[in-house]
Amino acid sequence: MNSLQFPLATQDWTLGKSRALALQAAQVKSVEALSGALWVTVSGSAQDFFVKHGETVTIPCRHGQVVIEALGDESVVRIGQHAESMVSNSQTFAHAAYVSVVCPVVRGLRKAADWLDPSPVAARAH
Repeated sequence: MNSLQFPLATQDWTLGKSRALALQAAQVKSVEALSGALWVTVSGSAQDFFVKHGETVTIPCRHGQVVIEALGDESVVRIGQHAESMVSNSQTFAHAAYVSVVCPVVRGLRKAADWLDPSPVAARAH
């Protein structure tokens, strides 16, 4: 990918109510609220950002983590990424998506399974 031709790559995410997405700051150039409102925290920065529908914030550093949380109802966020980080850090971005989206779903399913069958060990003993 030619970074002069495509200086910024983007990805859109839908975050449910009070859901969060954590990414490496080196990957994130900007955060835009396509709908809803967002709370953006950047480790290494003394300032949090509150981004309303239609607003964009530029991430001030390229180290640490960026945590984006939906405020209120569901929000759609557009992540602007540095083109060079898209190529070199695609596995890191996929891992962040896995941790932010898949892991909470699995935890919820485990809680539901425990609620439905609170003592699976005792049932296997008989």
